[in-house]
Amino acid sequence: MPITGPIRLRRQQTTPHLIADVLRAEIQEGAAAAGSALRQEDLAKRFGVSRLPVRDALLRLEAEGLVVVHPNRGAFVTSLTPPEVREIYDMRVLLEGDLIERAVPRMTPTDWRRIDGALASAAFNAGGADWAALDRAFHVALYEPAERPRQLEAITGLRGMVDRYSIAHAVLPTNTPEWLRDHEAIVAAARAGAAAAARRLVTDHLERAAALVLAQIEPQ
Repeated sequence: MPITGPIRLRRQQTTPHLIADVLRAEIQEGAAAAGSALRQEDLAKRFGVSRLPVRDALLRLEAEGLVVVHPNRGAFVTSLTPPEVREIYDMRVLLEGDLIERAVPRMTPTDWRRIDGALASAAFNAGGADWAALDRAFHVALYEPAERPRQLEAITGLRGMVDRYSIAHAVLPTNTPEWLRDHEAIVAAARAGAAAAARRLVTDHLERAAALVLAQIEPQ
């Protein structure tokens, strides 16, 4: 169920964008379960605003694929079927594989300091509450040298749709050693300038993640 406690926002924060940020985080962290209702009147009371900015926030989240809004029924957290999850991971494989292959030849010493820092943070905090954010930061550090912001934004959106399933079922924390080995292998290939090998490793990494998520939701 969604978190129901009141939230006090400063006047300049009571905007659809910032309300959407709070709800997005709750959905991605599993606090708002798939299929749960997001009632405008309850959210308006919670955020201390009228229903208009809440409606606009929900429409933003609908555009991201996190919420579905039904006329006369209200808004609900999107519930993905196994084929939809499979499609999302197929798209991620294409986009992320392409991005790492483009990024590797462009990596600078500055990029490598960022990548190494993200790798170390992910390893040090592996299995903890922040694992999803750290994993996301590591992949962003790897892909940013490609300088393809729209492609990276698309990847972030796709990841946001499925991360909540991994978090809700604690999928990757229970597979921490394999997760970290994947990261180290991707970094080693990138450091060696082996762009095609890095792409294959990213693909394998995503395929394993897809299999773990699908294994959790298919019985449902």
